[in-house]
Amino acid sequence: MRYLKICLFVFASQCLAQSTPSEFAEMSLQQLFDQSIYESDDGQDSHSPWTLTYQFKSVEFEGYLDGTNKLSFDDVLWSPSSEVRTATNFPVVPTTIRQKAHTIALGYKFNSRWNGHISIPYIRQETDHISIIGGYENFVLETAGVGDASVSATYNWGAADEGVWRLSLGVSLPTGSIDEGGDTPRAPGDQQLPYTMQLGSGTYDFPAEFSYTSSGTQDFNVGISANIRTGTNDRGYRLGNNYSLNSRYKIDLSPTLQTSASLNFQYSRPIHGQDESLLVNAPIPYPAGITNPNLYGGKKVNLRLGVLWKFSKNYAVGLEVGKPIYQNLNGPQPKEKWRTGLSISKSI
Repeated sequence: MRYLKICLFVFASQCLAQSTPSEFAEMSLQQLFDQSIYESDDGQDSHSPWTLTYQFKSVEFEGYLDGTNKLSFDDVLWSPSSEVRTATNFPVVPTTIRQKAHTIALGYKFNSRWNGHISIPYIRQETDHISIIGGYENFVLETAGVGDASVSATYNWGAADEGVWRLSLGVSLPTGSIDEGGDTPRAPGDQQLPYTMQLGSGTYDFPAEFSYTSSGTQDFNVGISANIRTGTNDRGYRLGNNYSLNSRYKIDLSPTLQTSASLNFQYSRPIHGQDESLLVNAPIPYPAGITNPNLYGGKKVNLRLGVLWKFSKNYAVGLEVGKPIYQNLNGPQPKEKWRTGLSISKSI
């Protein structure tokens, strides 16, 4: 019998400091594994080994942090008439960054131990700016397109009634563009856009996760994950490595209702190298904070609360909300406000 399951997730995957669309679009290997395992009421597999997953998620950055200190837009925007230009004020300042990702993932269960997945995202990015340059006092930049595809495999062991260990390894392919352009104050016409507007990483990257999940009416999941970047892309840089420690506690309130609480710690590194085309000929060559590769990365703690309702034999709807409760950024850089997402899975 084919088994269909629909889930609504209002947070999934990475929760980083100021992130590029490529980092934002990455799907959690643990989540992909969870969405490809469906069982009938008697605990026996009763579905096709193939699983098709659609995920939509969005995130918004607004406001600034330097470490843990809040900054206003006036603090970050350089005023030539009243202050000296420094490495922490800029003639151009992004005010709001919005990222959205639509991801399609195809999963296959080889046997009781092994699962494999292929995922491809479509990303849309929009950034509002203010600046001191005439004609560009307020402007918006947008990019959209296919991001980096990934291939992953998960191996699990242990008894379902005692606890399950899982190891997931993958490779992210540089299918997303790193040559997106737009009309910026840097020069007339279209120019290369900053790192936060590019759709891919431009390098081969390696995500990995290791986790343990207990079982029962109250179960606990704890895991560590990382995304390791390799090499240097054609623009002369590579994105920083990302690391996270994840925990989740779930309680079955009834046979059809489950609640969960999650706490996650993330650490992301700055960008290595830089895209020379983003610089200007000035003593301080960065026209905006998002063009400085050192102003990426930091530490973040995110809290999430969720509920899962199995309202029929074959369907379930889950709602999860979360936002950062602590951010310590390599600033000044935009801080995350919130993120949401929708995920729909179907065995085919």
